[in-house]
Amino acid sequence: MVRYALLLICFLPISCGESLDTGGDAELGSTTVQSEVKTPEGDADFVIDSAEIENSVLSVVGSGTLPNGALISYEVKHDGFDNGDYDGYETGQIEFNRGAFTFEMSVNDWPTGHALIRLSFEMRPSGASQPPAVLEAYGENGEKLVGPKVEEFGGRKTITVSGEAEIS
Repeated sequence: MVRYALLLICFLPISCGESLDTGGDAELGSTTVQSEVKTPEGDADFVIDSAEIENSVLSVVGSGTLPNGALISYEVKHDGFDNGDYDGYETGQIEFNRGAFTFEMSVNDWPTGHALIRLSFEMRPSGASQPPAVLEAYGENGEKLVGPKVEEFGGRKTITVSGEAEIS
């Protein structure tokens, strides 16, 4: 029991970022426990850094200032989808983590053309909801969401980014 108490006393000042006061009585400040979802201050934004197809696999990599755990919805469709030439279409969600995101999907059966990529950040993505800390930071409908790509439609704020990759 003495070992555990000694480790706790030695660990507490280091983990709280406090330095020991060797010239008198040391007062420990309050301890803050960070949640898993870390919301940055300032504008919310993200970009597609690269979208490439290699060996029939689309790989999308991006970065930005969204908080860890934020969900980004993706929609990928073949450029012939809208005019009925080809029905290649896929949707899903990816998690933003440490300033970046990535996802891959097979386009093995897709004909030559382009894969059109649309990524959206919204507070209530279809089929899921953002983590509580993200909703708290940006509001239930994104009312506190600000940034260069923020758009408002029907009382909801979102960020949408598009890109494409050639299928050869």
